[in-house]
Amino acid sequence: MTRSVLVIGAGRSGLACALTLSREGHHVVLVDRSDTLAIRERIALLPATVDVRLGGYPDDVAVDALMVCPSPGVPWDAPELEIARAHGVPVRSEMDLVFERCRARICGVTGTNGKTTTTALVAAILERGGERVHLGGNIGVTMLDRLDAVSDTDWVVLELSSFQIESVREPRCAIACVLNVTPDHLDRHGDFAAYAETKRRLVRSALDDAVLGFDDPITRDMAAVASCRVRYFGLEPGITDGATRSGDEVVIDEAGVATPVLPVGDIPLFGVHNLQNVLAAVAVARAAGVATPPIAGAIREFHAVPHRLQTVRDQDGVLWVNDSKATNVESAVAALRSFPGRTIVWIGGGKGAGTSIEPLADEVAARARWAVLNGASAGELDGALELRGFADRTVVPTLGDAVAAAAQLARPGDVVLLAPGYKSFDQFRDFEDRGRTFAEAVAHLSAHPVSKG
Repeated sequence: MTRSVLVIGAGRSGLACALTLSREGHHVVLVDRSDTLAIRERIALLPATVDVRLGGYPDDVAVDALMVCPSPGVPWDAPELEIARAHGVPVRSEMDLVFERCRARICGVTGTNGKTTTTALVAAILERGGERVHLGGNIGVTMLDRLDAVSDTDWVVLELSSFQIESVREPRCAIACVLNVTPDHLDRHGDFAAYAETKRRLVRSALDDAVLGFDDPITRDMAAVASCRVRYFGLEPGITDGATRSGDEVVIDEAGVATPVLPVGDIPLFGVHNLQNVLAAVAVARAAGVATPPIAGAIREFHAVPHRLQTVRDQDGVLWVNDSKATNVESAVAALRSFPGRTIVWIGGGKGAGTSIEPLADEVAARARWAVLNGASAGELDGALELRGFADRTVVPTLGDAVAAAAQLARPGDVVLLAPGYKSFDQFRDFEDRGRTFAEAVAHLSAHPVSKG
C-alpha cells in the first residue's frame, strides 16, 4: 500500500505543498480543522488526485504517513506533529521544501520588525542592478509552487518569520540578514531565548554573507556563530564593513572607507526605523555585488509596502496612515516616533501576544494628542493610560468605530495613525485584513464627510 503525504492546513502554504507534492507523484491528503466557503474556494484549485478532508482530524492523523507538512500556523510542537515524530514520520514545512529544491541563490531576511519593507527593497535593488529576482516567503504568494520558473543564476529573496525558520532543517542562505530581535511570539516559542535562537539559526547556516543589525546587541552578537563574512548596518558609530549614516548621507563603509549612496532626505519613507531598513537593504545589496547607482535609484523610487506606514488619505490637513503591520509593541512605538513635529491621533488595540505593553503606553502618553482604543485589549490599554494620567482617550468596540471616532477628533495638522501594537486576530483574519478594513473605512469617510458640528 502506498503511503500518503499528509498536508495540514488549507491556507496558501498548505495548498502550495499539496500542489507541488502531487505534481511530484505523491498521493497527497490535505486536512483542515475548518470547513468554510473560503477554504472550499481555495481547494477547488487543487487537482482531483489530492484527497481533501475538512472539518477536523484526530491527533494521530499522520502516524501512517510518508511525510507530514504542516502550515506555518500549526505549532511546531503540536500534538499531531509530536505523535508523527514518535512514529518516525518526517515533519517538513513548505519553507523546508523550498530550501531543499531551490537552485538559485537565496537571500533570507528576518527580524522582529521591518522584514517586509527590507525584503521588498532588497528585491527592488537587485532588479535595478540587473538581476532576475523572485520574491517570496512570508511576503506575497508562496515560493514552493513557483520554483519551476527559477534558474540557478537568479536570486530568491525571502522574508522569513520565526515560524518558518524553526521549521527548516538547514536554512542555508547565500546572504542571511537579521534586522533586530525584540520579544514577540512568546506565546508560540515559550521564551525570548528560544525566539532569538530561531533568528540565530539563519546566521549559523549562512553561506557567503551575514548582514546584522549593529545597533541591537542581540543581532550584533550573532556574528559569533557566523562562518562567513559579516557586514553590519546601523546608526551607531563603529561600523567598518556595511552601511551607515554619515551626516546627511547614507554611506557604504568598506575597510573604513565610506562611499556615499544617497542623501537621507531622498528616502521616501517615514521614520528612523525605515532608515534602518534602508541601511539593511543597502548592506545586503552590497553583499550581492550591486553597484552604488542602482542602489540609490531603487531606494528613491521605492514606495511604502501596504499596511506599513502607508498613507491612505491626505486631505483637509489630516494625514491618515495605515500601519496595521505594527503587530507588536516595538513596531507601534517606532510608528509613533515617525512623525516629529506632527500631533497624533493614535488608533490601537487588538489581540495580545504575552508581552509587556508598558513601553507602548509610555510612548502613547508622550506622543499622542488622543488615543482611540478598540478590540480585545482596549480595556488593558485604557487602564495603562489612566495610570499615566493620560486622559485624552476614547474606548470603542471595533476598528470601524475607531475610524469614526478619530474622524470626529482629527483636526488640521494631525496624523491619524493606525499602529495597533497588537495582533489582529480578535477582529480580523490577519493584519492585511485589518489594514484593508481601515483603508476602506477611511475612504468611506472621504465619500461621506464627517460633520464636526
